[in-house]
Amino acid sequence: MPISLLKVEDSLTRVRSGLESRARRIEGRVGQELAAHIGRPGKMLRSRFALLLAGALGVDQEKAEGVSRAMELVHNASLLHDDCVDEADLRRGRSTPNKIFGTTVGLLLGDLAFSQGLEEAIDISPNAPKLLVTAVREMTVGELQEEFLKGSLEVTVDAYMGVASRKTGALFEWGGAVLSELSPFPHEQSDPPRLACAAGILLQIVDDIHDYTLTQRVSGKDEGQDLANRRLTLPCIYALQDAGARETFLALWNAPKPDAAKIAALLKERGPIQTTRSHGREVVDSMLAMIKKLPCKAEAAELGFFVELMAKREF
Repeated sequence: MPISLLKVEDSLTRVRSGLESRARRIEGRVGQELAAHIGRPGKMLRSRFALLLAGALGVDQEKAEGVSRAMELVHNASLLHDDCVDEADLRRGRSTPNKIFGTTVGLLLGDLAFSQGLEEAIDISPNAPKLLVTAVREMTVGELQEEFLKGSLEVTVDAYMGVASRKTGALFEWGGAVLSELSPFPHEQSDPPRLACAAGILLQIVDDIHDYTLTQRVSGKDEGQDLANRRLTLPCIYALQDAGARETFLALWNAPKPDAAKIAALLKERGPIQTTRSHGREVVDSMLAMIKKLPCKAEAAELGFFVELMAKREF
């Protein structure tokens, strides 16, 4: 039965249940406390996007939910690894596993989450696990590129977009490619993966804005994490390109103890945050153009509405 015939919220409930079921399967081997970190969902933006895209492509509901579960598990794997790399203490309002149990356990939990995501992919289609391995490789390359750029003030917008397309976009792109293959309707095969990759980039742009605009209470993450890791994100790149903001930004950035609040105020007052939002708007417009060409028009309209919400979200 196509996902378009069901409420997306019902599918999301089943995705959550499936993630909880996977955690229960390994509780006896690693313990309930550790197993809970494997499939614990966050905002589930990836799942909702995948389910709405599936509806716009007329994909079978069970297959679409499998794609969503795989995306959540692999995303969790990347977060577990990221928190170890960044030495983050907080994620989704909770203490990170690396904070509670140590870096080694955090990394191993990430490996376990990835293996479970791969198991989900095996049940979707013969090509899904092959494509997922490629996606994870690209995610890792993106993370490595970001690591090597850490501390650099020479990061360009193009370099940022390249990292985002791999680090965040590759997993979305996998979902779009698999759903495109599963669609029973004629459509441009390259559009869903391109559309999905753009969704990942949009998500990264909005998250980078939030790092300087949302409080820890709202975001559920450590405040100023990118600044603490000397990571130049898009708002900061635009600050460096702005002749009026560059000198002040550099003085704040190069201070012995950079003040996140002062940098955030500069980014808001001098325009880089708004420029970043405008860049995000361009990504949204490119996505909407592809969404209009998807075969199931009513469901495509719902997807377009969700994309608009992704760009405007404050959580």
